Amino acid sequence: MNEITKQVGNLDLIENWQSVANGVWKSEIGDMNSEKRYISLAAEAPRLDRINGLSPTSFPFENCMPSYQDKDGKITVRIPTEKDEHIYGFGLQFDGLKKNKTVLTLNTDHWGKGNGRTHAPVPFYISSRGYGVFFNTARFMKVYCQIGNRKDSQNNPLPVDRNPVSGTEPINPWQAVPQGDAVEAHIIGKGMELIIFGGTSMLDVIQRYNLYCGGGTLPPLWGLGFWHRVHATFDADQTEAELSEFNKKQFPLDVIGLEPGWMSSSYPCTFEWQTARFSDPFSFVERLRKQGVRLNLWINPYISPESGIYEKIYPYSGSHLVWLGLVPDYYMSQARQLLVQQHTKEHLKIGVSGYKVDEVDGYDFWLWPDHATFPSGTSGETMRQTYGLLMQELLYKDLFKQNNQRTYGNVRSSNGAASGYPFVIYSDSYNHKEYITGISSASLCGILWTPEIRNASSAREWLNRMQTVCFSSMAKLNAWATGLQPWSFSEVEDAVRQVIQLRMRLLPYIYSSFANYYFNGVPPIRAMILEDGGNTEIETRINSQLDSEANPYAMDKIIEKTDQFMFGPSIMVAPFYENQATERYVYLPPGKWYDFYSGQYAGSDTTLLVKSELLNDKIPLFVKDGALIPMLKQDVMNTEEVIGHDLEVRHYGVDDGTFQLYEDDGKSFDYQKGVYRVRTLSFTNQRLTETISKDDADSMFGSVSLKRMT
Repeated sequence: MNEITKQVGNLDLIENWQSVANGVWKSEIGDMNSEKRYISLAAEAPRLDRINGLSPTSFPFENCMPSYQDKDGKITVRIPTEKDEHIYGFGLQFDGLKKNKTVLTLNTDHWGKGNGRTHAPVPFYISSRGYGVFFNTARFMKVYCQIGNRKDSQNNPLPVDRNPVSGTEPINPWQAVPQGDAVEAHIIGKGMELIIFGGTSMLDVIQRYNLYCGGGTLPPLWGLGFWHRVHATFDADQTEAELSEFNKKQFPLDVIGLEPGWMSSSYPCTFEWQTARFSDPFSFVERLRKQGVRLNLWINPYISPESGIYEKIYPYSGSHLVWLGLVPDYYMSQARQLLVQQHTKEHLKIGVSGYKVDEVDGYDFWLWPDHATFPSGTSGETMRQTYGLLMQELLYKDLFKQNNQRTYGNVRSSNGAASGYPFVIYSDSYNHKEYITGISSASLCGILWTPEIRNASSAREWLNRMQTVCFSSMAKLNAWATGLQPWSFSEVEDAVRQVIQLRMRLLPYIYSSFANYYFNGVPPIRAMILEDGGNTEIETRINSQLDSEANPYAMDKIIEKTDQFMFGPSIMVAPFYENQATERYVYLPPGKWYDFYSGQYAGSDTTLLVKSELLNDKIPLFVKDGALIPMLKQDVMNTEEVIGHDLEVRHYGVDDGTFQLYEDDGKSFDYQKGVYRVRTLSFTNQRLTETISKDDADSMFGSVSLKRMT
């Protein structure tokens, strides 16, 4: 390094770091006045008080500072890494968690099979060294993770002859992709903000990131029940007949979702009711609510000429159409106000509880071009990166929170700083293994993901997919095209009912886990790499052989183990899927683990074979030693039956344990004003005790009783 110029080669050191909270530092490069920051679209303000309550941590780059180049309207940032450092994250990536030796293009798009383009290309990564980096600028970004060796680096591996003479073979093998020593990120723009998060562990880093983005979302209780989206052409009578079948067959149901046919015109949309199918929407919604069922409406943002707000919103829309509909510029208050007024009148006032926001992700030929213009001055590129966030912000803040009513729904795209939004991402991709990987990758970047079930080629696949989705952020059957019901495969009808009922019984545990997400930033469902010892068996290397056509560089194949994840603080889930449809291997990290159903000891730091036949077609679940799992004592049909319901508190293993049971009204934002209740459940001296540690709301659940599982 040149000590006088403070440069590394042609890069300048980033030295203007500002400490904004315990373990959080930020720096601006270039001119940020004309750039959009993801953090400005967060649901809530940074939870600095919560961050400052975490363990102290030091700046992770004291000995080797990041550097940058700002030249010709382009900004490059270089974050130094160590040789044995592992890099994870960069959004909802279905091909794996680890991103060493990869090149990523972080553009909002449909899932792009591993090149970085995805529904939520969050420009945030975490390191095994215990830090995270957030590129807080809403631009397309190209990222080189330990790819590309600078000629002035002191850490490059020595060159190795690929074809040595016999007897002169090198000790170290030739590398098709030589080891790099940095993460380099590049944008075309005038400015970039970098935010560094320290931590005592990778989970600690994730907590700081989520809290800085306003904390995690706390859904309404009904949002965590079972969802069913009916066929796109269903009318009111067909929808209510479907609900009657749920009741008749004793399948729980909390939310009915209507697909595009509810609208007078869709693709583009009017947001107005199709009276030929729904002649009296108010009475229809009222009848559903009387049975404890909420209504969720499909929308996409593109406004039809037939819509009542078309003419008024026309001046506040972009230069290009999508599906021949206007693209409103929701950076403009006039556009937001027009949509909110229309949605309030047509939907909110008759009892609609939420939305599924579709078609805000890509492909290039379905969205506006990058050179499109918008009246707010926002570029087409930035609008694409943030449009899913804008829709979440508008619906959450201007529509529901304004009326002190919590919501839960779906969105097709998201991005940085989204942890506080009650919207769950879904996809048209339908690979079961990738769907399971998505559960873990979502937990690394502050978003929620549902591996929704739509169809299946067999009863076994139907059951396996249903089990997976019931242990995700949203338990949803999306039958918009198939018209299927949970009982459509009669061979597994009972097993499907059992797993849905199990999710319902676990609601006290799930709801409390989401409360921990809101207050402390801990993802309610998370990757195993965030657990102590959980990354011990994370990957397998397969040595490759030279093949002139298939593998001309003899590159080894790395297989990550991403098919297990944590559900809440204490339950590990290992779904059956694809070629592991009826039996699979499960790795149990260090620490005693117990079978959820029997309470029997399963092992520690070991791999075991589990078979669906021996589990009576149940999903494999394992529980930590000392865990307390609060559950409803009996099955319920929807979340309205949860209120006041007595709890069975299961204890597993031999260690003592505690659980913070969270309670509030389950539907309003009063909890943000301190109106909630916390019961501390403790198992010590072979008995269960209950302490009210906060008592500022009515109880949600009834009395508790202990059930020893071991």
